[in-house]
Amino acid sequence: MKRIVFLVFAILGSLLTYAQLAPGAAATSRLAPTNQSSPKEKDTEQVASSLPGLSLKNNKLPEAVSIQADNILWQRDVYRMLDLTKEKNAPLYHPAQPDGQRKNLFSMLFELVATNQLTVYEYIDKKEMFSDEYKVNMEELLNRFWIPFESEPDPKNPTLTVFTVDEADIPSQEVTLYYVKESYFLDQRNSSVRIKTIAFCPVLVREDEMGEVRRYPLFWVAFDAARDALSRQTVSANKYNTVNRISLYDFFMQHQYQGEIYRVSNLMDQNIMDYCTTPEEIAAEQERLEQELKDIQATLWNDHKQEPAPKGRKSSADIAEKP
Repeated sequence: MKRIVFLVFAILGSLLTYAQLAPGAAATSRLAPTNQSSPKEKDTEQVASSLPGLSLKNNKLPEAVSIQADNILWQRDVYRMLDLTKEKNAPLYHPAQPDGQRKNLFSMLFELVATNQLTVYEYIDKKEMFSDEYKVNMEELLNRFWIPFESEPDPKNPTLTVFTVDEADIPSQEVTLYYVKESYFLDQRNSSVRIKTIAFCPVLVREDEMGEVRRYPLFWVAFDAARDALSRQTVSANKYNTVNRISLYDFFMQHQYQGEIYRVSNLMDQNIMDYCTTPEEIAAEQERLEQELKDIQATLWNDHKQEPAPKGRKSSADIAEKP
């Protein structure tokens, strides 16, 4: 009799255990991939997108665009002003101040310079000098613009100083303008005009003691020196699709920004404002230079293919004064 009772209880216990585990087992069988799928079905299986959480931390550092003098038949430097209040340039400005998750271009640069991770150079009008003699003194810069800071020796290099600035004190909301230097060059290897970003300069726009708005160019950043940091920082390239994010490096390389020309390399080393006096003249000259850059490839190759003038006569290329 005892044996029969024991068997009954054993059977009831098994049934209860199965009833408790069956839903979980069924759920597991629904979520787990089956082993009966064909190879073709496995290949076409969709995986949830990871774009919103895209991380560039482990991205391979992009190679710098090299310019070999032997391959260059023609070159011209172009300087642009990027107004960050314009929609095309907004990705460089927002958020105006770090929000804990995102930071704009200037906030990123500021932190890198303050912690000796990036070297920047003094802004000198019409002359960029990327040498040790012209390295920016960060302490002088902070004092000049009344930015509060704390300092301590760099643990990695005691001869250097690390500056700590509260995020709220970084004047990123006042940097509403950038100067960008580009180089247009004719590369004979692929018979095309290429564009290389050489450097950029954040410009602080602030009212002085008299209430007049002034521009203060802060420093030049060599583009190739900053490409590692730029390739790690992402921005939204499309206002209608916040998931469509690209690196700041690609933003500059693809010329996603919009900038007005204020200077093109010339023998007299002049800015447009040096020889154009009215806003209308400045706008007309900017438009002319933009069109010239668009047409330059066809013009240059026509010049190279031009037949020599008959003996004793000058060609039109010899007579015309080229800009």
